[in-house]
Amino acid sequence: MATSQQIAQVMTTLRQLQPAPCFKLLNEAQMGVGAVIRYLREAEGEVTAGNIADFMGVSTARVAVLLKKMTGKGLIVKETSPTDGRVTIVRLSEAGEKTAEAMKENVCHRVGQIIDRLGMERMGDFLESVREIATLMQETPPELDDLL
Repeated sequence: MATSQQIAQVMTTLRQLQPAPCFKLLNEAQMGVGAVIRYLREAEGEVTAGNIADFMGVSTARVAVLLKKMTGKGLIVKETSPTDGRVTIVRLSEAGEKTAEAMKENVCHRVGQIIDRLGMERMGDFLESVREIATLMQETPPELDDLL
């Protein structure tokens, strides 16, 4: 059983490290233009704004704003579906494909730098710990059942 001192040490260290800003950046990248680009790049078949909204777990209105921004930057092309004239298909433009590749290379480069600095063994241990912590955090502790 964890001691009060161990718990306090972990809580203090987490407050000092402030991991929230790092994870916030990751979340924002997964919710914005980057997420749409990644989804369009990996999707098979025709993709609609509704498909993107479902994938991201956001409203179609939010996706419409992202798509408008992306159209303005020349990252996507909107086309009428050849099978249903009422449906608008979204796909990456050539510039969007290049942006997607550059984003992927950038992320891979950054992860490579981290692995080089920490070593793969430490990185593997970290990832396994994060996986276990995420699983444990999703469980409702028995002592909280009565409070909820």
